[in-house]
Amino acid sequence: MKQNIIFLFFSSLLLGCTISKPVNYSFQDSKNTLHPEFLIYHNSEFSSKLYFQILTEDILYSRVNISEQFSSKIKLQYIAYHENRKEIIDSGSFVISDKYFKNKKLKIDTNFSFLFPKHQTGFLDLKVVDINRNREFYKTIRIDKLNVFNRQFYIINDTNNQLLFDDFFFKGQSIIIQSEFNNQSLFAKKITTSFPLSPPPFSKSYQPIFKSNNSFCKPLNFNSQKSISYMLPDEGFVFFQLDSLSDQGFTLFNFHAGYPNLINADQLIPSLRYLSTKEEFKSLVLNSNSKLAVDQYWLSKASSKERARNLIRIYYSRVELANKLFSCQLEGWKTDRGLISIIFGPPSYVNNNRNAETWIYGDENNINSLKFIFENKMNPFSSNDFILKRNYAYKNPWYRAVDSWRNGKVYLLK
Repeated sequence: MKQNIIFLFFSSLLLGCTISKPVNYSFQDSKNTLHPEFLIYHNSEFSSKLYFQILTEDILYSRVNISEQFSSKIKLQYIAYHENRKEIIDSGSFVISDKYFKNKKLKIDTNFSFLFPKHQTGFLDLKVVDINRNREFYKTIRIDKLNVFNRQFYIINDTNNQLLFDDFFFKGQSIIIQSEFNNQSLFAKKITTSFPLSPPPFSKSYQPIFKSNNSFCKPLNFNSQKSISYMLPDEGFVFFQLDSLSDQGFTLFNFHAGYPNLINADQLIPSLRYLSTKEEFKSLVLNSNSKLAVDQYWLSKASSKERARNLIRIYYSRVELANKLFSCQLEGWKTDRGLISIIFGPPSYVNNNRNAETWIYGDENNINSLKFIFENKMNPFSSNDFILKRNYAYKNPWYRAVDSWRNGKVYLLK
């Protein structure tokens, strides 16, 4: 009976828990958090497009009386800067309204053009406001209109004409690539390199070096409509390049079915490596019944079925969120930022600069607060790879957090 109760919750997690991209690192497990998605596409010499979408479940619909439609209002503000951030190139704001009587649509999406000249780099500051709920979301996107090999010069849709906001795809998926500035060709290089799981924050383990890959490059030619049709591989990921001899390009990643969400029991086992002993993890992996193995693992850590359900909900919500935020050549949960966000929870503060992020747990100016510094590691496949500056001083906080999870208590460091 105990296992059945946990499995019922586990099933509801898989069906109902979809975590989208909160890029200001708010990390809240709350339905009241905004999770918009953005994509920049350079489609002309002097302007570019911003594509925007948000799930309707994230925003508040209201009405004055039962005879009126439910309505929502989203305000989107933007400022485009040159690289030095001293000169504003363009700015503006507008309100997106949506209404329904009985059935609301799944998401709201739109796109608009903003001024930005070719051969320049800069930043786009964005602010989204749910007017009915008075909730705000902030994001800064780096603009690269200089290097034609980067993703912003290409718009990618699937065969259902759905825009790919993220840089990952599913097994056997077909895509259509379009570009206004490249009408010649691309090279598609399949990458099958296996990257290791992040070690604990106090470890001095060696970090992977990105060696040149001699995989076969498939030439892809744009047709008269300035587009390329391409069938993505079942395994590995694909590195798209202008020059097959360079290390520059953009990448689409293939991790597992349903990514970044967790849709079956097999996908719940790998991230337990952070909490389990070698023997426990080996037993989990070798168990022929993944569902039963996961159920038994969490029940062994919790003092009640209710506590086990809460551990499952929060732990795997953090895994899915890490997948959304921190994916690079690794699944988001396997990265250093994924490691810290899953085990320690949301930081109190995040300070950003061009090449690093500092996560602070506790008061921002308190010398005793726990701080993690992540440095951006340049690699050919992703600009979203941040490596933790490891320190032996993290050993006690790490084991304290892991022990909390293993004793059936969600760890949330404030």
